[in-house]
Amino acid sequence: MKTRIKFLFIIFTLLSVTSCTKDWLDVNDNPNSPTVAELSKLLSGSERYMTYALGQGNFLGNNLSSYTHHLVSREVQNYGMTTTANNIYNSWNYFYIYSLTDFDAIIKNAEPDGNLIYAGIAKTLKAYTLSMMVDLWGDIPYTEFNNPDIKAPKADKSSSIYNAAFDLLEAGVADLGNKDAANLLKPGTDDFFYGGDKDKWIRLNNTIKLKLLLQTRKAKSDITDWQKRLSDLITANNFIKSGEDFEFWYTAKTSPDERHPAFVAEYANKSTTHYISPFFYEIMKGLTYNNTKNPFAGITDPRVPYYFYNQLKTGQASQSNHSYREGNFLSIFFADNGSNNAGDQSSSMSKVGIYVCGGKYDDGNGGAVSADTGNGVAPLKFITFHSFKFMMAELALTGEISGDAKNLLKEGIDASIAHVNTVAEEGKVTTIATADRNTFTTAVLGKYDAASEAGKLEIILTQKWIGNFFSPEDAYTDYRRTGYPVLFNPANTTDPGFGVNPTVTALSPARVPISPIASFPRSLYYPATTEIDLNPNMDQKTDVSVKFIFWDK
Repeated sequence: MKTRIKFLFIIFTLLSVTSCTKDWLDVNDNPNSPTVAELSKLLSGSERYMTYALGQGNFLGNNLSSYTHHLVSREVQNYGMTTTANNIYNSWNYFYIYSLTDFDAIIKNAEPDGNLIYAGIAKTLKAYTLSMMVDLWGDIPYTEFNNPDIKAPKADKSSSIYNAAFDLLEAGVADLGNKDAANLLKPGTDDFFYGGDKDKWIRLNNTIKLKLLLQTRKAKSDITDWQKRLSDLITANNFIKSGEDFEFWYTAKTSPDERHPAFVAEYANKSTTHYISPFFYEIMKGLTYNNTKNPFAGITDPRVPYYFYNQLKTGQASQSNHSYREGNFLSIFFADNGSNNAGDQSSSMSKVGIYVCGGKYDDGNGGAVSADTGNGVAPLKFITFHSFKFMMAELALTGEISGDAKNLLKEGIDASIAHVNTVAEEGKVTTIATADRNTFTTAVLGKYDAASEAGKLEIILTQKWIGNFFSPEDAYTDYRRTGYPVLFNPANTTDPGFGVNPTVTALSPARVPISPIASFPRSLYYPATTEIDLNPNMDQKTDVSVKFIFWDK
């Protein structure tokens, strides 16, 4: 059962990170030096800031989705994110100035009074946040962070921060399970994720540990007691359950605006930021125009009308000449260098759908989007039950644990479809029928049976990638550590070297020029204006295409 979010503060503009937290939390004379801690306000604020940092709007979630080839963004065309990109420094600042600082304040003020549920939640979220920052940037300040006597903190090695995260998780689960703690104050509605349910937090804590162990399975020697940690977790078998997804639900409220940021941008404001990657679309549709190696060729995914909404009707011409159109789906290519990639398609381009941002379910009738086509109710996913199942499938397939990888894959697909149905029910639209789910799952498992060991891993990771649409951080990590899913490569289209447009017109040719694709960025630049320029102990990376993070083997 998901926890419904009730915001305790007004959402301020996503275009600025300069606003002080004092007006929101009213607990800090200085947001970096809490003086009178109100645990409930600190918890709600820190959870919300963490959500901002990992999500959409003017944060990493927007442009990182182009790195994972879920979306095509003009701002990050051809891996073009810069050292001064708002998305980088906004997320970096929110992690450091707000979330991590407030987690520390919760721990500092909760422990003396024995309010260990608060302390355990804060330690769990601090460990998760640190691990996500390592996954994105690699070496970052940790041991010298939040020390008022150190103005220029040095970066710690990424492997040492991961080990510290494991220690925090162990301390957090001990706090959450402490039966002798006073716990005079207990979280409730101030905890957006689990409403203060300590048993759910313990299961999430264990699932985060499993995630970090999975991500370091090729770097075991860098993690203290890697094998014992995994064995103990598997033996205890106390992970998140169905319906206990670690996620943040946006609501339909408009004053203050609590709708999903992508719904506000793409539907209410009719922006054109989120072009959906034709490569991603074709994988879900089972097409091979732009990926002749599609592992799901010939299989149509029943999640398609929940993921994508086509504004065009059958037979309707687009506003401008198109780069890519298949049926009523219209978009542009990654690294698109054709003549039709910049025309106005605001009322023609396909939009992210109901599952992604609380937008519209695609019933095939088309129509331009507006604030009334959907309600903005959808979750930002961090760790879902279906991702957990895919994690277990990978561990089983690679021999790290015993278990039936194929059955775990099936459970992951079934859980992903169930999650889509949960959002569909919120939007009061038809759900995916069990028969359709079973037909799809059976077809995927048939591909799995016929695949090599490498092909089996590709299928597991590609299904996980599909399930993580619009939550790109883990997909970004999965690709770097495994090489899956295989990303868009013009050499693998039916017209090698070019993007292929299936719907040809006099001014929309089949052959779409693609710029030479840049080297894949294996970590992010540090933000120049808010870190490198101000901290003499931090050096900028010279080449983000090199392997920089310890688990990137």
